[in-house]
Amino acid sequence: MEQTLYNKTEKSEKITVGTIVSNLAHPYTSSNTNVLITSYAHFTPPLMIVVEKNYGFAYNTVTGEKEDNDSYKCLYYSTISASFELNWFKSREIKIIKEADNDIIISNKDKTIEVLKKELLGKMVILTSVDLELEKIKIWSDNDSEVSKTKTNNLLDFLPPLGSVIDVKYVEDHQKYNEKNGRIIHSKCKVIIKIRWLNNITSKYSEEYIPLVALKLVDIKLKDHNVEAIYLEDKIIGLEGNACVNIKAIPLKFQDVIWKHYYYIYRFKNLFTNRLTNYYDASLLKIKEIKIADYEEGKLIFHTPSLKYLNIPSFFKVDNIAFFEKKWFEIEYADKNGRYSRRIIYINELIEENSATETIKKRILIKSNCLLREGKIRHFNVDRIRSFRVMPANFENIFLTN
Repeated sequence: MEQTLYNKTEKSEKITVGTIVSNLAHPYTSSNTNVLITSYAHFTPPLMIVVEKNYGFAYNTVTGEKEDNDSYKCLYYSTISASFELNWFKSREIKIIKEADNDIIISNKDKTIEVLKKELLGKMVILTSVDLELEKIKIWSDNDSEVSKTKTNNLLDFLPPLGSVIDVKYVEDHQKYNEKNGRIIHSKCKVIIKIRWLNNITSKYSEEYIPLVALKLVDIKLKDHNVEAIYLEDKIIGLEGNACVNIKAIPLKFQDVIWKHYYYIYRFKNLFTNRLTNYYDASLLKIKEIKIADYEEGKLIFHTPSLKYLNIPSFFKVDNIAFFEKKWFEIEYADKNGRYSRRIIYINELIEENSATETIKKRILIKSNCLLREGKIRHFNVDRIRSFRVMPANFENIFLTN
């Protein structure tokens, strides 16, 4: 028997099957889930998914006005009891956190159970509330007065497990109607999925039927990356004060892979800023591998054995402006505390500061766009430059806009 997955719904209803809700004690709202939770954070209730709805058509006996008497069966996973829990709530007891995400329903709406079984058996699924539960952060400090020394951690009391599909069933009584007026009085998902997951309490596998509307498919595929290669992400970086010069790509080097509950995070180091950046399956499409070693001078761009330790003050002086102004350099620079950093800079001009007296040495600065500071103008004291090199021509070919 062919069936579709869509249910009929009331046009005016706000909370449909599949909506993520919470009871009124939860600090999240539909417009703000960026809330830090403190005190006894374990009083924070779960985020739940509506899996059934009873339509209550009651009217006030005094005013004659229609009353919202709908009730909702809500599903969540408790990591404390290691089980899926179901509870009924009146509409006045819950609030919407996120509207129903029906991607799995939309993509399978015209398929029969037989087809669904062929396509879903063995696939990995997880509750649609998982990302919101992963975002819950608790915050505390050893001394309440030391706000600056607060600590944070994830609040994972209701984090759902990743499970595999082992059965698919059709629900015969998924929708009921009033026999007198034909209005919907009860609705739930037409398809239930039996999943198997590793129970976090018993360390054995458990099984449970879950409505399809409460789940999302998880595609687990680890993507390999070359630890020796350089990757590029196309991204325009404007250079402060230089309207005609822009960086068109960022060089990246693969660092490691992190497994976060149900997906991979790929970490790359930005070779301009030396900061680590997280990439996910979708954002990986933005980067591509380039084989620096294939260029004639390619290995000199990022695989530099050492910079040149020359007579720095003698090089960066007025007589040599033609050799360094409007050119790209890599420098090794020491701050006032003696800490070293490597920076790729675009030198705009040389500045000689006037000294207060003849006995005080003039400060010589180079005004530059610094890629460590995302193209912002910085002034570097020549006396603190420990080494330098001119960037090879391939640097401009690869990273600068025409």
